[in-house]
This record gives sequence, structure tokens and C-alpha cells, in this order.
Amino acid sequence: LVTNEARSGVFNGVVLLAEKGEVLYHKAFGYRNFKLKDSLRKHDCFQLASVSKMFTAYAIGILSKRGQIHIDSSVQHYIIDFPYRNVTVRNLLNHTSGLPRYMVVSDQHFNRDSVLSNRMMHCLMEYHQPASYFSPGWRFNYQNTNYAYLALLVEEITQMPFSSFCRKEIFEPLEMYDSFILDRRVVTDIPCKVEGHIYRSARVLYAHENYINGVTGDKGMYSNATDLLRFDRELTHPTLVDSSWIEASFTPGKTEYRSSHYGFGWRVGEESEDINMVYHYGWGNGFKSCFMRFLDTDRTLIILTNRDR
Repeated sequence: LVTNEARSGVFNGVVLLAEKGEVLYHKAFGYRNFKLKDSLRKHDCFQLASVSKMFTAYAIGILSKRGQIHIDSSVQHYIIDFPYRNVTVRNLLNHTSGLPRYMVVSDQHFNRDSVLSNRMMHCLMEYHQPASYFSPGWRFNYQNTNYAYLALLVEEITQMPFSSFCRKEIFEPLEMYDSFILDRRVVTDIPCKVEGHIYRSARVLYAHENYINGVTGDKGMYSNATDLLRFDRELTHPTLVDSSWIEASFTPGKTEYRSSHYGFGWRVGEESEDINMVYHYGWGNGFKSCFMRFLDTDRTLIILTNRDR
């Protein structure tokens, strides 16, 4: 199937399928750079976009295990000038906070010639205080603002850049040496040669950098399929978080309106009710990603692409 899709020009990227941690299929198709026509390799790094969220949630899980954060506490307990009352860390994790989109505020009030950071995002939200979409816990609304604030919480509690915390506390212990959070406060050039591509009619274009790419937690991670499989094994036998955190991550959040189908950094089984599956998709900057875990069979499917279709 993948070979045929690649030959027809539909698919460009890397696919990995594993069962119980054993790789059954792992191949790369197409180009790292469409203009240079250099071939993709299995271990090339891709921008994960929203698949980054599962790592942001895991960082919170590490702090929870250490007693440094309590997920049912108010965000205002950790960020004193947080402008929204009664929002808990749990609300951020399962997208039930009602927080508005930070991109709306930043588009209106931020100089897009510079890079937006999580701290700058918070300052804009605190100063302008755009209205919440709904009361915390009332319903589910997938919102990048939630995970941008979770990354900021990690920085506030640990007094470390979020990128440094993830490297020290997640990537290095799990031997994910090709993975990183790109911190544009430190790095101005992406240390990854795989280019993201967007399609406009028959033209293939490079994806341009966006000023909001300086915000991490909701996005910003780079990795490859091999490293993601190492993280998959950690989820099966956790060493960095409590096993109860894994269970909560794969359990839909509760709302007054209806079940959220979202745990802590994972979508939970809404695509097929008869398959016990957790997953996340990512899209942005000419990349698309997919990380699926089939819990009953302990199968894992990872798809990384560097084109937007």
C-alpha cells in the first residue's frame, strides 16, 4: 500500500509499524528536499507539530510524580498573574479550559517580524485578556493555548527552558538522541535537513517560518520514527512517570457537556469505537505526522511526512 502511494506521488515520508516493540516494517520514501531530489532516510528527523503535545503532557507527568505540580490545582497557583480564574492544570491537559486562541491576540498585537515565545504569549494574554470561550470544564475544545501554557508551567516550576527540561528529563533518559524541542531563543536555524513542503496547485513550495513557531509545548518538537518507538516502549513500561499517569493519559476527560475523547496529550479512540486505540496527529509548516497505538495488540504505527497533503 505505502509503496503504491509513494510511486503515484501521493506519499512522501517514513512509515514504521511495530508490535510489542519489534519493528515489522520501517521504510522511507521520496525526498528530503523536493528541489534537490535527495532521498529521505529512515532516521531523518521531522517536525512533529501537534504530536509534540504528548511529550508536553509527559513533562507534566514527571513533575507530578515528583510532587512539584498537582494537576487539580489552579494554574494561578503556579502563574500568579494568569488571567483566567478556576482553570486547573487538568483543564489544560484535556482541553477543557475554555481558553481562547493565543494566535488571535498575537496576530493583532505582536510584531510579527520577531519570534513569539511562551512568556511573550502569556504577557499578551495577561494584558489584553481576551474572553474565554466557555467556563472551565464545561466542554472540550482542542486549543493550542492549553499546551503552550503547560510548557510555560514547566519553565516556571523548574526554572529551566522547556527545551532543556525535555532533553534532560525525557530524551536523554530514553536515549532519544535525535529528538529535540527547537528553542528559537537559542537556535535561529533548524538543525534538521528535512524540508517541509506545501502544495499550491501543481507547484511545490518551501513552508515559510512563522513568528508563532517560537512558542513550544503545543508544537516545536523534532524527532524520527526510531526515537518515537523508544518513547512508545516507555509508555508500555513507564520509568519516568507513575503508571497511573499512563492510565489517565489514555482516559477521556470529563466535561459537563460530553466526553472529550482526549486524555493527557492523546486522542482516545473516537475514530473507531470497536478498536482500543490512542493516537495523535500533527500538521504544520509543510509537515504532517501520525502516532497511533493499538492497545489490545500492542501495535504501534508511526507516519512522518514532509508535505502538507
